[in-house]
Amino acid sequence: MSRRFAFLGATAALILVAAGLGYRVGSDLLDAGTESDRVWPRGLDPSPVWLEIPVPDVEFRTAEGGLARLSDYGGQIVLLNFWGTWCPPCLVEIPHLIEVQHVLAELGGTIIGPAVGSGSGEAVLRFGRERGINYPLWLSDYDTAVGRFGAAGYPFTLLIDGDGIIRRQYLGPQTARTLLRDIDALRVREPGAAPAG
Repeated sequence: MSRRFAFLGATAALILVAAGLGYRVGSDLLDAGTESDRVWPRGLDPSPVWLEIPVPDVEFRTAEGGLARLSDYGGQIVLLNFWGTWCPPCLVEIPHLIEVQHVLAELGGTIIGPAVGSGSGEAVLRFGRERGINYPLWLSDYDTAVGRFGAAGYPFTLLIDGDGIIRRQYLGPQTARTLLRDIDALRVREPGAAPAG
């Protein structure tokens, strides 16, 4: 019986170490740069794979207490970023999103940040003010994030074009450089668009 508990204890310790290393490596990737900073093996293309998924027509409560839909942003590029105040990788990503919002706003687009399971609108707004968040914050529950938008973890971000089509999805924290590269590539796909950045 004691061998069984020793084995289970060793397995649990190994899983915790692996999880810690995975989080550390992910954090290091954000610090080290993006895909475009790395050498890609010959034959692999780091350019985005474009999706063609219509965005679900879902009504959200804004952190200020109003109601909003993504269809309210028709004609605009939107980065929909599901995140949580309780999510350490989400907090790592926030400064990158603030940087992207400056550029995206100049292009007539926006980031929208539905906070998943993060408390009241007032609490989310206070959290956002403390961190300098410069884009709209909405409220979401897990059922909406997972069931309607496919969030497999957090942060989970969708790049939506002006026609309401999801073109890219990202799981985990992203850098400003990666997001701006994809926004620029999306704009190049649209006739008459000038490069971002």
